[in-house]
Order: sequence, then structure tokens, then C-alpha cells
Amino acid sequence: MLNRKVLFTAVATLSLYTANVSAAISSAEVKRLQEDLTPVGAERAGNAEGTIPEWTGGLTEVPAGWERGDDRPDPFADEEPLFTITAANMDQYADRLTDGSIALLERYPEFSMPVYETHRTAAWPQRVYDSIAEQATTAKLVDDGNGVSGVWGAIPFPIPKNGNEAIWNHNLRFLGTYLNVPSAIATIVYNNDQKFEWWFSNKVHYTYYDPSITDETREEGALFRYAATVHAPARDAGEGYVALEYIDAKENPRKAWTYDPGERRARRAPNLAFDTPDRPMNVIDDYDMFSGSPERYDWKLVGKREMYVPYNNNYLNSIKHSVEDVYRTPVINAELTRYELHRVWVVEATVKPDARHIYAKRVFYIDEDTWSILATDKYDGNGNLWRVGFNFPVTAPEVPVTAGGINVHYDLKVGGYYAIGGATGEERAPTFDEEAPQSAYYSASALRRRGR
Repeated sequence: MLNRKVLFTAVATLSLYTANVSAAISSAEVKRLQEDLTPVGAERAGNAEGTIPEWTGGLTEVPAGWERGDDRPDPFADEEPLFTITAANMDQYADRLTDGSIALLERYPEFSMPVYETHRTAAWPQRVYDSIAEQATTAKLVDDGNGVSGVWGAIPFPIPKNGNEAIWNHNLRFLGTYLNVPSAIATIVYNNDQKFEWWFSNKVHYTYYDPSITDETREEGALFRYAATVHAPARDAGEGYVALEYIDAKENPRKAWTYDPGERRARRAPNLAFDTPDRPMNVIDDYDMFSGSPERYDWKLVGKREMYVPYNNNYLNSIKHSVEDVYRTPVINAELTRYELHRVWVVEATVKPDARHIYAKRVFYIDEDTWSILATDKYDGNGNLWRVGFNFPVTAPEVPVTAGGINVHYDLKVGGYYAIGGATGEERAPTFDEEAPQSAYYSASALRRRGR
């Protein structure tokens, strides 16, 4: 194993706190969100070498003539890579690579990492920044870290004291108000070139950040409503899913239903969580790199580190690319990807002694500017690296938000990967802030009506 140096900041000492201890930050700490920290808690300044720039507000200028649903432009289309990391030169960059990146570089000659100039494009609406500052002194963990209270419409812990707080920032980060993907694709590619595809519509109403929701919805603590309907292949067409997520994951766990067109009925899906298999090579809580209740893990905030991670991947996510352009064997098309040097929070999750999960340990790399997990390493019960995940988000200045994009999970044991992403090869790109359907759309009866 290559030696790698973890770059700790002073806040790394906070990892000594246990994961179930949480106290709201002070008013003095909140002032830092307008001084040395950004409104979401990232370091405002760049790094000493100048390879990470200062945050100056992010990308909020919408390209002239662009409209929602159009192919999303690449704001840095004229740039060339500074360098490309391959198996031949990865020793030079090992201290800024995840274990998963190193494993893929060692295993697949086709895998490489084109590294570009760093741009801190992340931005959220001002109303979200205001909510973070207003509620940072009241937000706290509850139910042994499995829920959050005293906050709504904001990340709860802009200055996290432990890993549990950091993962809740990911789960509660701003992703827009309504994600509409008219034609998403889930793809499985094995190393023997066997491929499987599922096409489906994907609609997520992020009620936690929607100012138009009812008081009743807010009192219920509904974070988001999710609905998907499968369109292809023909054998699966008409299948559907609905899920409702809540802010206290233990007290009010996820509610989900599935629809089987063969039976013509919607059923409750009590196991649509944790390590229930989704498709081959991923499980339910792999969705969005990690989602759902954190209750099965002990969470450790290791510290902050400068790393090469996916960023500003509008080009990879362009609807102008075909499926064949993106989903190659044995890895996705590396020439379409973009990596940059960014500061990330490193969080380790270890299965609790009295719990079970197929991943005994997970390491998450969480972007300081967006609280999105950009990479994850997943280990089996013997401590072996098993699966490797990457998140390739898009930058959407019209909202503004950095979200969506292709997620890829490589399986080092099976030899292949599972990927889920937006409208590759389609006519309409995903949107993040159009008007959401009524709450009745996310019901079992509506799910049944949408099925064939």
C-alpha cells in the first residue's frame, strides 16, 4: 500500500468527540460564516500553494440564451487538463488519491484521471445561506445521532464536531427543490462486456428546501418525496417506486412502495433501505453515494484533506453523449471526466457491534463547498476494499446548485460497475427547480395508476 499523508486542519481534533454527542454552535462561531468561512462552513481562503483558489461566491451567471431543459453548457469547455494521472505516474500524486482511485489505476489501464484547474463554482440561493446562519445555533442531533431537530431548510452543522454531523450535512444538503429527470438510465457493465440498461423517469421533490410546502408537511418532517417509473426494457416496463424520507430516520423511518405490473398492485416495501440489494453491485443506501438512516454505523470525522475528486462535470453529463460514448468496458469513458483538487472532509463509517451491513467499513470524501460525497471506498468484513464509488455532479448556475450527475460504483470482486445518471442521449436535460407535482403524486394509489 502506498504511503499517503492526511492533511489535517485544526478542526480535525474535533474527531475525538463521540458520534452521538452534539451541541449547537455558538453565536460567535456563526459569525465565522461571514468571515473566514463560507456560508456553508467551507474555508473561504484558498490553499497556500494557490492550487485551490479562494471562494468568491461560486458560479451564478446563467449562459445567454440557455433555457431549462436545454443541454447544460460546460463553463470550462476551452480548458485542457493540467495533467492526467495514470498507473505510470500515480506515485507522484498518491497522497491526494483515494484508496479506490489507486485500486482502479492499478487494475485498469483504461482508467485515468484528467486533472484540470480548480474552480470553486459551488453556490446556493441566498435564502439557504440565511437559513443556515439563523438555525446553526439551534440544530442538534437526536435519537443517538439518527435524527436532527431544531433546523429546517438548511444544513444543520456548518462547523461539524463529529462524523455523524458531517454525514447529516450530506443528507440534508441543498439539491434544488424539484429534480426532474424525464429519462434517466441505470447501467450495469461487466468486464466481459455484458451490459444491461434500465430507462426510467425520476422525480424528487425536496420538500425540506421548498418554501411553498404546507405547515403539515413541515411538521411531519418530510425531507423529500421520490418517484420513479421504469420504461425499458420491456420486461420491466411499468415497474414503479415511491419513497418518503423523514428528518428523524429512526423515529420515523423511510416509507416506500413498489408497483409490479404483473400483479397490478402496489406493495409496501419495508426493506427498501440499508443494504437491501438494488441492482447488482449496489445496495439501497448507495443511492446518492449514501442516503437514509445512519443508525447502523459509528461515524468518525477523520479530518480535512486536499484530494483529486470529480468536479464540474457538465461535459460528462451532456445529453449529447450517447450511452456508448459514456459507458465503456471496463470503466466509464475517462476522456469525458474531469477531476480537480478540492478540500474534502474525510469521514469513516464502521458497522456497530450490534448491527449488520454488507459494508463493514466505508470511507466518504465530502466536498467542503457543497457537502456532497464525491467519492467513497467500501470494505468487506475482512477489511478488503470491495467497491469504489464516484459522484460526477453538474454545475447549475440558474438555481444555483451543484448536484445531480452520474454516480458510478465499481465492484473489484465481480469485475464491473453500476452507474446511474441523467438523460444521456435524450432531448431534455434534468432540471432542479421547476414546479413540483402535488403530494398526491407520491402516493401508492398514484403509483398504481402510473403502472401499466
